[in-house]
Amino acid sequence: MSYINTLFLKIILIGETGVGKTSLRRSYLGVGFESEHLTTIGADFASLVKKVNDIKITFQIWDLAGQDFFQAVRKVYYKGSLGALLIFDVTDLATLSALDSWVEELEESSGRGIIPFFILGNKIDLVSEKKLATIKTKAQKHIDKWNKKYSNNGFEVKLFFTSAKLGENVQEGFECLGEEIINFLAFRKKQREN
Repeated sequence: MSYINTLFLKIILIGETGVGKTSLRRSYLGVGFESEHLTTIGADFASLVKKVNDIKITFQIWDLAGQDFFQAVRKVYYKGSLGALLIFDVTDLATLSALDSWVEELEESSGRGIIPFFILGNKIDLVSEKKLATIKTKAQKHIDKWNKKYSNNGFEVKLFFTSAKLGENVQEGFECLGEEIINFLAFRKKQREN
């Protein structure tokens, strides 16, 4: 695979501490699930080559620490990002509410304004179907609000419910974001040409 035939997409994983960012990254990379909490110090990086829509993509995945005291350091890692996965823990709805501040930080720190982002509600293996239905309704209100706000920016915010432990919807979340970024880049190119 040559460098020229590969699209490099830097994406960041953001959200409160303990929501499962590192576990989701590990699951996507096929590394396996760790049952103990793995605290990220500052940021962690991994890459993976995938084919999305017949395009070879190198996902450069940056897992950013969720603790408040890393906020200044985190801003450096946003630069150059083309997309983000914002993660919340379905067992702790405060992490869903906190996504508003993460979206603001993303928009302020990316160097590009708002970029495509998806929401992942993680740890679905820990809640009942009934509880998950209630959470989906609450999460969808956030998605609708962001899609209304960013409707003219060339991307749509999507919601996936995941389990890093079981691997459920993990690949779909990452790769659909890759597709959305490709569409976003085409949209931006067309805007520049007009």
